[in-house]
Amino acid sequence: MIGTRVTQLKVGLASLTRLSLLFAAWALSACGPAPEEVQNQALAAAAKWLTQAAQSVNQSAAPPACHAFGLVSFSEVGCQDMIDHAGRLLPDTREIDRVSLPKCFGQGAKEVCGEFAEIWFRARDSKGASVTEGMVLKRDDGRFRMYWYRSDTLLAELSRREAAEDAESDAVQLAQQQQRLQAIYTQMVERDPSIYRFPPCIDAQVRSSVMLGDLLPPSQVSGSELENRASKCSAQVCLALVGRKVAPLCL
Repeated sequence: MIGTRVTQLKVGLASLTRLSLLFAAWALSACGPAPEEVQNQALAAAAKWLTQAAQSVNQSAAPPACHAFGLVSFSEVGCQDMIDHAGRLLPDTREIDRVSLPKCFGQGAKEVCGEFAEIWFRARDSKGASVTEGMVLKRDDGRFRMYWYRSDTLLAELSRREAAEDAESDAVQLAQQQQRLQAIYTQMVERDPSIYRFPPCIDAQVRSSVMLGDLLPPSQVSGSELENRASKCSAQVCLALVGRKVAPLCL
C-alpha cells in the first residue's frame, strides 16, 4: 500500500532481503493493470541499488552501476552524482509514494520506449528535511538497471552548477570582448595618437542614454571626432565595442 515504510538500508544481505520483501509486499498490495512479476523485479532491483548506494557513500563499498544509455541520454547527471545523493538520505525514513510501469520514458529526442519502472519516494536527509526522490529503471534481457535518478537535493545541485557555469561563461565572454576592444584600440592609437586621450571602457554597459552619437567603424575614429563628441559630455568619455564598431560613451 502507498506509504509502506522501507526498512533501514543496513550493510549485509539480511538488510537487503528485508527491503526487497517490503518492496514485494507493496507491489502485491498495489492496484493496477501492471504485471506483478515485472513490478516485483523492478522493486527488488531498486532495493538492491539503494542499498549499494548507501553502502558506497557511508562505508566506501563498491558503488552500484547505472544504465549506460540513461547516462548518455541524460548526461547532465553522472552516475556518481546519483549515487551520492541517494546514499546521503536516511534509509529508515524512505517511504514508497508511487510506482508505475511506463512504456516510454523521456521527451523528444530523449524519449526511449521499452520496459520501464518509475518509483517515487519520500525521505529525509541528515538535517531532518523532507526530500522527494524518484528513480526510473529499464529492463533489458530480463534484468532491471537504474536508468535515471533525481531528488530535491540533486536538482538543487544542478541549479547551482548551471548558475556557476552561466557566471563563468559571462566572465569569459566579457574578457574576450575586452581583448577585442584593446586590440582595436591599440590599432586606432597607432594610426592616430590623439585618440589616446579617450581610454577603452572597462565593463561598461552600452546604452543609448550614454552613447555620444552613432557607432563608428574603427577606421573612422579620430581624435578630432572624439573631441567634438566629448564637448557634449561633462563626464569621462571612453570607447566601447559593439560588434565590430566603436561606441563613444559618456560615463
